[in-house]
Amino acid sequence: MAEDDVSDNEDSDSDIYMEAECGYCSDDEARSDPLPTPEQLIFSQTWSTWPTPCHHLYSGSQFTGSQSNGTRSYIVTVTLKYVDMAVPELCGHFTIRGLTNDLPTLTTYFDAQIVGSSAHSFVTNQWDATVDTDRTHWSFFPAFMQYRNRFDSKDFNYKLNLSDKFIYMRWKERFVVPNYKLSRINGASYDGFYYVCYDREAATITGYYYHRDSDHYQCLKLSHEQQTTFSHYELA
Repeated sequence: MAEDDVSDNEDSDSDIYMEAECGYCSDDEARSDPLPTPEQLIFSQTWSTWPTPCHHLYSGSQFTGSQSNGTRSYIVTVTLKYVDMAVPELCGHFTIRGLTNDLPTLTTYFDAQIVGSSAHSFVTNQWDATVDTDRTHWSFFPAFMQYRNRFDSKDFNYKLNLSDKFIYMRWKERFVVPNYKLSRINGASYDGFYYVCYDREAATITGYYYHRDSDHYQCLKLSHEQQTTFSHYELA
């Protein structure tokens, strides 16, 4: 989320749907094994059927910190709503405070392009980002410097490894929560995206916002919030 108000967002009229399928057998179907108990259903699941987390990247994880443009700083909270690093997929809510007078607390939905997956590399190829834009912004992360001179070559093949210390992503804000039809915000814009690096050992996220008409090099710095409560589930 940038401080500048530049243009209507074409992706604002979006919605998110999640579906689950369950299979049932009729009473007259023969069974060779007894029905499992609810406890067996829960604890017999494997990571191939449940979403795969990566250290502090998991559904429900929260990071807090700030975004600064060099002269002003804003409090930011990021809550990851769904994470499955086996796909990989990641999305969440991005909340910034004090950015606009009209909306003192502003929340957007974002999803991630995770670098090193089959679908995404270090080269953005969209959102007005050129290869030079990519090189400049990725180079803010010291760990990327080993790839700086070859990340855009055809023979460069970077693979995501969940055991690596650093995971690189692009975060793209899609719409305002809960008013997803709100396409223009006085004093703010989410037309750009973030270059993001997650440090697994430090449990931190660093990002740099890019949009050609916004203040350049706005820096996002977040730290993981230790979870102190757990969701409660009741089986009927």
